[in-house]
Amino acid sequence: MDPDEARRIAERQRACFNRAVEVFDVPQPPEVLDRLREVVAAAGIAPGEIVLDVGTGVGVLIPLIRAYRPGRIIACDLAEGMLERVAGKYPEVERHQADIARLALPDASVHVVFMNAVYGNIADKPGAHRNVARMLGPGGRLVVSHPEGRAFVDRLRAASDLFIEPYPAREEFEAALGPHGIRVVRFRDEATLYLMVASKVPAA
Repeated sequence: MDPDEARRIAERQRACFNRAVEVFDVPQPPEVLDRLREVVAAAGIAPGEIVLDVGTGVGVLIPLIRAYRPGRIIACDLAEGMLERVAGKYPEVERHQADIARLALPDASVHVVFMNAVYGNIADKPGAHRNVARMLGPGGRLVVSHPEGRAFVDRLRAASDLFIEPYPAREEFEAALGPHGIRVVRFRDEATLYLMVASKVPAA
């Protein structure tokens, strides 16, 4: 995708999600919350690790991440309204308003990256892959998930004019991430849970 077009899409996403803060800031149904706990557990967060939550929204994953006692939680979102809500609820969380393709954290500074219910909305996926690979340290994990499953995303695509792409099959993720030294280690594509876990391969 042309970089200028990706930026235009990101700006439309920012405006849309700024208008939708109240829509998203509601309690999660118990069954969805259980699946989100599975998503966070899949990262294998060790105490003291640095965790980046991409497309954090109103911070649904943050209390679940916090239970693992990370050293630092970093929230990234396009929408400043979402980040303001996170600041009110979780003031200890570091916040960045940015497209993940251009988030400027230091090299090898992050242990875990979550992309929950956001991957389809990322316009510049090659740029996002490159930047995540740069920010992940050796052995770092990338978790891409959706707690309602791939079919739910497809229904959203059909009903919305928002930019949403389908979630990849395992082979597509392997082809996209492999050149960046990130290896898919776990993949679930179920009716109500999509979960991909990949690991940054240490340099030889």
